[in-house]
Amino acid sequence: MSTAQYRILSPANEKREDGQADVGIADGALVLAPSGESVLRVPFGHIASVTEPEPFTVRITLADGTAVELSRLGVMRTQLLAELRDGRGDAAAAAAAAVGEAAAFSCVTGGEPAEVRVYDDALLVLGAAGGERVSFSFVGAVQVRDYAVTVEVAGREPVILSRLGRRTGELAGLLAGRLAEARGRTAAFLGALLPGLDPMALRAAAGLLRDGVAVPARELDAIHPDLAATLIQVATLPARRDAVAELARRTDLAIGFRQLVSVRRPATGVTPWRDPAAAPHIGEHAGNQQSPGGAFQPGLAGLLSAGLMSGGPGGFGFGEGYGAFGAYWAFRALGAGMNPRGQQRPMAPRPDMTRGCLIPATEDLAALTTAGQDPTVLAFALGRGPGLVVFEVLNQAEPMTQVYRADGADGLAAVNRALDDAGFQVAGHEALAGQVPHDAQWPDRIAALLANRP
Repeated sequence: MSTAQYRILSPANEKREDGQADVGIADGALVLAPSGESVLRVPFGHIASVTEPEPFTVRITLADGTAVELSRLGVMRTQLLAELRDGRGDAAAAAAAAVGEAAAFSCVTGGEPAEVRVYDDALLVLGAAGGERVSFSFVGAVQVRDYAVTVEVAGREPVILSRLGRRTGELAGLLAGRLAEARGRTAAFLGALLPGLDPMALRAAAGLLRDGVAVPARELDAIHPDLAATLIQVATLPARRDAVAELARRTDLAIGFRQLVSVRRPATGVTPWRDPAAAPHIGEHAGNQQSPGGAFQPGLAGLLSAGLMSGGPGGFGFGEGYGAFGAYWAFRALGAGMNPRGQQRPMAPRPDMTRGCLIPATEDLAALTTAGQDPTVLAFALGRGPGLVVFEVLNQAEPMTQVYRADGADGLAAVNRALDDAGFQVAGHEALAGQVPHDAQWPDRIAALLANRP
């Protein structure tokens, strides 16, 4: 907790309350504890924006327009801003159902400072006014120009990220790698789902069925006449197949798959580092009764003494002129001169070349499946009718069938992008026109909604 001066302002910017309070972050919320007043807890998901309207003043705007201004925070201001940024980022990632661990970058986008988080399946841009999810399935290309990274996105303006400094190339390389990995996972998943499909047809299908993208059945059947029907057969719960058949009869049906959890696996198999190198034992061979040795001291001094005593042609004895000292000066040139204290220079142990065994981080592609009680891939269908789009989950008992308002030729694609941006968490969507439970009346209710009857 940190003590601060606070003001609470209404959506009309009228002062409701002010004074001194303890401010802190706890359990995913901003906690404001005024002296003698009740505590205000604001979950990160209810914070619309965090700005600094004037120096050393933090303004936190709530979803309903109410604002909390904090000043006189002192050195805790920077920490509070960082905790608010991280907490809001985690809340936005959870709301968008982002998959995997994030790699974070600080940048500027739209003229405002922002934080960029790169997940397995999406790019999350967190600015003062909130977060924006950009699915890799809708990203066309990533370009670097003038120290800015431009991300082209289908159906909207490109996202331009600048002022990344030395991390410009790092972000561009990471995005390119994550895009390639996402496409590789799609190909591997479809290959396991459709083992009998030939490689070229599988490649074409994987190019269309990117993570979270619904593809019209007619486009899939253009690749192979039975492709759409086969996907529905292998990915749909038996109890849901009649409903899908009814949607296919009444709407233009599209099929899609969306990865729900990360299949990245951390590196394993590290063994502790040990140094098996033997310590040097040069100079430890002094003679004794068990191991008789020479009478001269070890090292160069002993060598010279032995040479002087030998006096032979191969020794260092004083013979003809200075030539007898040739071997001595050669040793000196190699840096082996005698220590002024008469001691041998210490020897270092030889380096250890043994390392622990490590299996690097990888992706468990076999874990991608639509089957089981907790499938890692969501199979879904979108049916386009007059002014409406029906969303149906194929491999889970819940949720209910969702019906959305969608006008125009690109209505299905617009609903698809909106669902993907929300992580396919369908509750409370602003374009929601109705929900139909899976009971005996389901066919009649769907028919009535598609006919625009109440």
